[in-house]
Amino acid sequence: MFGTRLVLPRKGRDEGEKPFWVSYADLMTALMMLFLVVMAVSLFAVTSRGDRHEKDISNCMREFEAMAKATQDEYVKVDVANRRVSFGERARFANKDCNLSLESAQRLRTFTPVVLRFADSACGRKLLKRVVVEGYTSKTGSYLFNLDLSLKRAHSVLCALFDDPALGENALSHDQKLAIRKLFLVGGYSSNSGKGTDEESRRVELKLEFWGLDDKEKAPVVASDETSPLGNCMLGRHAIAN
Repeated sequence: MFGTRLVLPRKGRDEGEKPFWVSYADLMTALMMLFLVVMAVSLFAVTSRGDRHEKDISNCMREFEAMAKATQDEYVKVDVANRRVSFGERARFANKDCNLSLESAQRLRTFTPVVLRFADSACGRKLLKRVVVEGYTSKTGSYLFNLDLSLKRAHSVLCALFDDPALGENALSHDQKLAIRKLFLVGGYSSNSGKGTDEESRRVELKLEFWGLDDKEKAPVVASDETSPLGNCMLGRHAIAN
C-alpha cells in the first residue's frame, strides 16, 4: 500500500503553447475575412459608380440624339451606343479625293451649331470631352496612301467649317469658331470600319468622347495661336484671332 506510486500523465512539451497558436490562427482567419469583405464592398462601390457614369453618358447621348432629330435632317444619324454621328451621302468623297462638295460643306456647317449647343448644355459641360472628326477610305489602294487620305478628309471638314458661307447661308459666328477650335479634333482612320460599298466607305463621321471617372482635367486645351489648330487651310483669310 505504501509502496504504490502515483503516476501522473506527462504533459506534452508544447501543450502550454497550443492556446497561443490556436488564437493566432483564428486572428489571421478573421483578418482575412475582413479583408475579403472590404475588397468586395470596394469593388461593388467602384462598379456601381462606373455604371452610373456610363448611364449618365447614355442619357447625355440620347439628349444629343433628340437635338439632332429636331433639325429634321434625314441624313444625320446619331449612334447612341457607339457615340457617333454619320451624315450619309452628305459627307462622302469621290475616289482618291479629299475635298468636300459645296453642298456637303454647307450641310456640315449647318449642323455644327447643334453640336456646339449640346456641348454647352448641362450634361455636355459636365461630360463631353471633345469631338473627333474621323475620316475613312475604301479598301482600294495601299494602307499608307489611305491613311494619309483619311486624315486629309477629316482635315477638310474642319477647313469647311471655317470657310466662307454659301449664298443665303448663316455664317458661323466668331464665338462659334472659337468653340470649334476648343472642341473639335482631327483623326484619320484609313479603311477601318468599312461600309457595304466603297462609296459608303469614303466618308467622315463625328465621334463624341466623354470624360472618364478618373480624368482630372475637365477642360479642353485651347490653341494659343491662329496657325496651330487646323493647319494651312486656316492661314490668311480664314484665320481667327484669339
